[in-house]
Amino acid sequence: MNAISGVSTPPAPAGSDAASNAFPPERVWPGLAHAARAIGVPLEGEAAARFAQYQELLLTHSVRFNLTAIREPHEIERRLFLDAVAMVPALDAAVAAIPLPAGQAHSLVDIGTGAGFPGLVLKIVRPALDVTLIDATAKKVSFLRTVIAALKLDTVGVVHGRAEDLGHDPAFRARFDVATARAVANLPVLLEYVVPLLKIGGTALLPKGLEIDEELRTGNRAAAHLGAAIVSDARLPVDGTRLIIASKCAPTPGAYPRRVGIPSRSPLGERS
Repeated sequence: MNAISGVSTPPAPAGSDAASNAFPPERVWPGLAHAARAIGVPLEGEAAARFAQYQELLLTHSVRFNLTAIREPHEIERRLFLDAVAMVPALDAAVAAIPLPAGQAHSLVDIGTGAGFPGLVLKIVRPALDVTLIDATAKKVSFLRTVIAALKLDTVGVVHGRAEDLGHDPAFRARFDVATARAVANLPVLLEYVVPLLKIGGTALLPKGLEIDEELRTGNRAAAHLGAAIVSDARLPVDGTRLIIASKCAPTPGAYPRRVGIPSRSPLGERS
């Protein structure tokens, strides 16, 4: 599928030269600010300093909170920060398509955010966003609150909960302009988690790996059940990541999301 305006690169065949990482590990890592500028997302204002502090907090608390297996500073920048920064052009395109009254911020929700990826990274790069980070693990929620306080970020909240429950809560259902989720589940399951939280006209930005053709087939069927459609499958310029973009075009039926555990045990797109 063709990428919508604002997405950096179209899909490339696996194994081709074009499919190689923009910054492979065998090359000298140029630093986050340089790498972000190279993919068209310069880090402005306080962003660079906030990323440095965020990285320090990750390294300090990672073992205690079981945050990530990635412990090398340059790998945190390359595989966690830059992967999320590469989503910014698609995020910008998504919010540009949703006009709001003057003074009102666009809203983003990140499901299963873990240590804050990609939602907290997107907040650092686009501080005007009103961001909600959701995770079911209390230790990670505690860590995120520590980071938000240390980085002095406004209009970002952390919720200890599950998407299956929050998708039926009037405070969350159909409330967000953009939804993201990274490394949480297969595409049909992700869609059942995120689409109920989106307003009509809202966009889901879902980073995935390269080998997801079957997920896309079932994901398209799942999206149709949920009042959404997959509109783009774009290639991001780092680490072989594809960005699946779905748009919500109708209200999600009240039966979705299903109860905790059911979406993952019986993915919606696999049902006839």
